Parts: sequence; C-alpha cells; structure tokens
Amino acid sequence: MPQINRTKLTALAAFLALQSTSVLGFSSPGKISSSSRCNSGCLALQTSSNTVPSDVATETNSKEIGAASDLATQLLATCAEYGQIGSKLTEDQRSTVDDLASSLSSYSDPAPAQIDLRGTHDLIYSAAPGGSSGALGPLVGKVSQTFLDDVRFINRVELFGGIVKIELYAERKVLDETRIRVKFKETVFTVFGNEVKRGDVKGSGVWNYKFSGMVDVDGEKMLLRVMETPSTFVIVQRDLSF
Repeated sequence: MPQINRTKLTALAAFLALQSTSVLGFSSPGKISSSSRCNSGCLALQTSSNTVPSDVATETNSKEIGAASDLATQLLATCAEYGQIGSKLTEDQRSTVDDLASSLSSYSDPAPAQIDLRGTHDLIYSAAPGGSSGALGPLVGKVSQTFLDDVRFINRVELFGGIVKIELYAERKVLDETRIRVKFKETVFTVFGNEVKRGDVKGSGVWNYKFSGMVDVDGEKMLLRVMETPSTFVIVQRDLSF
C-alpha cells in the first residue's frame, strides 16, 4: 500500500470543507409526506377488545416477522448489488429498491418515529444526491449515524478507512408516530484525528418512516430503518450490544 501523504489528505479535507455544507443531512428538499399509521400488520403487540388465543397470536406474529425478514433480506441484497448511491442508478433500479421498501411498510413497528435510537447505525442505501449518500466528488465514503442521546446525533462520512472524517452535528424532534424533524447545527472536518475546519450550518429536514423493526437477515438480527426525505434511505444497526 502506498504511503499516505498527510499534506494531500489535509488539503483534500479542506477542499471538501469548502465544497460542503450539510453534506450529511440525511434529507433533501421536498414536500413533507403526510403521516401514516401502522395497520394490522405491525409486528409489535397491540391492545385489542377481542381475545386472541396465545398460540394463534404467536403463530401470526412469527409469520409476520418471517415475512418482514424475507423482504429485508431481499432489500439489503438488492442494495448491496446496486451500491449505496442511488443517484447513480437507473430509474428502474431505484424503482426496484423503492418497491421493496414500500412492501415492508405494512410490517413496521407501530410509531416507528418514537423508538429509542442508540449507538451507531450504518447507511446501506441513499437515493439522495450529494454527500448524504457518501458521494463526495469521485470518492465514496462510509456513512453512519451515531445517536448521543434523545436529541443529539452525528451524521458521519469516513474516507480512507476513517483517516478523513466529515461529521454533521444535528438535533431531532419527534413530530408524530412516523415523522422526525432534524435540524443541522455544525460540521466538523478532521484528518488523522486533527480538526481542520469547523463551521455552523443551517438547514432542516424530515424523516418520514416507511419501516422500522427488528429483522433476521441470514441468521443475523439487526434493526432496519427505511425512511423517505423524500429520497429513500435504508439504514441498519448491527451492533445491538449497547
């Protein structure tokens, strides 16, 4: 592996800092979709005036979890085949991802916007143009979200194995059962752990959930979130040890 030139990487980070504002917003401008409520296909148990035998309820719930996991497996496999940057795909390819994402909606946990988000979540796919998909010029970075508490979180793009990092600090507020409003605060650029630029940013967006729930993909349990901003985002959390 050729030796990494610190000066060039620092210059690259500075260039990206000049070219980028809210590159990791996980949102894009557009009309906010109206909220939708969970229907009878939701995975979580809900109260009902009718008494359902426990064995029937368990069997039904297991079937729904299995169906959601099958769709999630197809969705993640398709995203892996196409790549994380949806803006570079054909219209047919984006439609394929959107159709799979929409198919998961009826299996979502109730009130997905109100679930407790913790730890680090990895971006699998984004149809939004720009840095929120990890696309920075000719480079493609690893994109993640780290939730610090009930309000604050960081959207992060890492290049060259994490040597160059671009972090967008943001805050979120639950609007209703399916929507979260996010506001961007500041962006920090680092190279080799050294800060090269920091600046305030303005802007906001809305996450409109299509699906959130635990799924089993090839024997691995993970939290899957699918959102529209209105561009489609597919995000997973594999490390559930927090």
